[in-house]
Amino acid sequence: MRLAALLALALFAAPALADSPDAKPEKAKERPVVPGQEAGIYRFGATYSVLTGDTAGTCQQACSDDGACFAWSFVEGSGDGAARCELKRGGGRVSPDPLATSGISSRHEDLYSVRIVLPDTLAGGPDEADD
Repeated sequence: MRLAALLALALFAAPALADSPDAKPEKAKERPVVPGQEAGIYRFGATYSVLTGDTAGTCQQACSDDGACFAWSFVEGSGDGAARCELKRGGGRVSPDPLATSGISSRHEDLYSVRIVLPDTLAGGPDEADD
């Protein structure tokens, strides 16, 4: 008899523990696109200085002001950990990280940015209209 009572209680309680059909998934945190900043990217590299920082913008500026800095990564604080700004002597490999924003020093950005160069004339000759 006890088993039947426990089974009945479990059957009545199960719907209360189920996910609500009206629950909506949380939207991903949107970040504005800022020139020179790679949101959601962490750069591994020769970290030579770790600073406390408030924003990715201040970290980006700290790298621009330091002649030895090649790249930087700003990592938002999580749990008990405080936010930090890492200045790096190299670009290193990149890895996705939702708490990080990285970039290349403005002095080196031109060397490593993607450039598309189009020829003055396109191959194939002049356009001819079909009559």
